[in-house]
Parts: sequence; C-alpha cells; structure tokens
Amino acid sequence: MFATAADGTKLFHDHRPGPRPVLLIHGFASDSARTWAATGWVRALGERGHLLVDLRGHGHSDRAASGFAPTEQARDVLAVLDAAGMSTVDVVTYSMGGVIGWELARLAPGRIRRMVLGGIGGRPVEGDDLRRVRDGLAGEGLDACIEAVSGSRLTGEAPCPVLLAAGEADEIAADAPEFAAALGVPFVPVPRRNHLTAVSSRIFKQAALDFLDAARAAK
Repeated sequence: MFATAADGTKLFHDHRPGPRPVLLIHGFASDSARTWAATGWVRALGERGHLLVDLRGHGHSDRAASGFAPTEQARDVLAVLDAAGMSTVDVVTYSMGGVIGWELARLAPGRIRRMVLGGIGGRPVEGDDLRRVRDGLAGEGLDACIEAVSGSRLTGEAPCPVLLAAGEADEIAADAPEFAAALGVPFVPVPRRNHLTAVSSRIFKQAALDFLDAARAAK
C-alpha cells in the first residue's frame, strides 16, 4: 500500500491490524523489510498489530530530491498513519528513525503512546556516520538525506514515555546511557552488538515489548 506525502511522494507501508499496533521506523539507508522483517521484529510483535513504513528515498517508497529533514519525514509518517486509519500507536525506531519518531511525537501529541529508540544517543547526527552506514548496508545515493539529517539531534524533554537501547559496541550511540540518564528514561544495553547488529538482538526485542506492555499491565 502507498500513502501520499504533501509533496506527492509515494510512501510504501504495510499494515496489519491488531489491538495495540506498533509503528516501526527504520534507519538511514535501510528499509522496513531489512530492519524489521528480516530481523524477526514482525514475528515478535505477533498479534498486537504493526505498521511498517519505508521512508522517502528508501525501500519501495519514491526516490526524492528533497523533504528529508526530520520534521518533514515525520509529516510523511503522519500521512502514513492517517492513510492506515491508525489514531494512536506505540513506536519502535532505529538509528535515524529515532530522530523522526521524536519529531512525530512532538508533531502529533497524543497519537504516540510509548516509544522505543534503538541505536541513537543524544549527540548530533554526523554526516560521516551516515556515509559509513550507507556503505555498510550497500545503500545508494541518499546524499540529499545525509545533508538534511546531519546535525539533527533529540532535543528537549521526552515527548512521551521513552526507552533507549543501544549495542554495547555501538560507536554511533556510545552516549546513549548518559543521554537516557539525563532524560530520566530507562536504558537497555545490548551486549556484544554494534550499530548494525543490535537491532536483531532478542534482548532488545524483549526489552522493547516489556516496555510497551508496561502501561497496559498497569491499568
């Protein structure tokens, strides 16, 4: 299925209804299939429901020459939420997807219940890191995305209940434990994993699902 962004860009998404759906936002130079399906996340979510989205310029979504700033990409994801008819969701993000998810929660307060941020800390996104990730994942192009996202960071107070997680060997998110402490939110270290491998960890998945389920268990 495809939603249409404000500038006409077609955004691929895959929607499975459920009682407590989870929106999954992948990182730079990847897509929903590689980040979430191939790593077992879709299977782990089971019957709760999910919404996968390919960000502009990635996966099955249209290539684009602009519109890559985090706030613009958050509006893209909001258009996907609307197209899927989903009013409120939990969110799991990875890497660059965390900046977009953060902006989404600020853009649409009340629509994001809880959010898990994987593979990201508090320092600004660096263009050199994005290029290394792109090369490691055999990504193509995306220079406009690199330019637009470089320098972005998570700012202000957490816009909703948040959990941070990062691989212990993740140099890109090396400051995640300190950043989580500064925000006053929980942090989960993923042993023996780096930036490209932490997303598939069972420890990461279980911590995320436990966090998302905590609010429901408390009711």
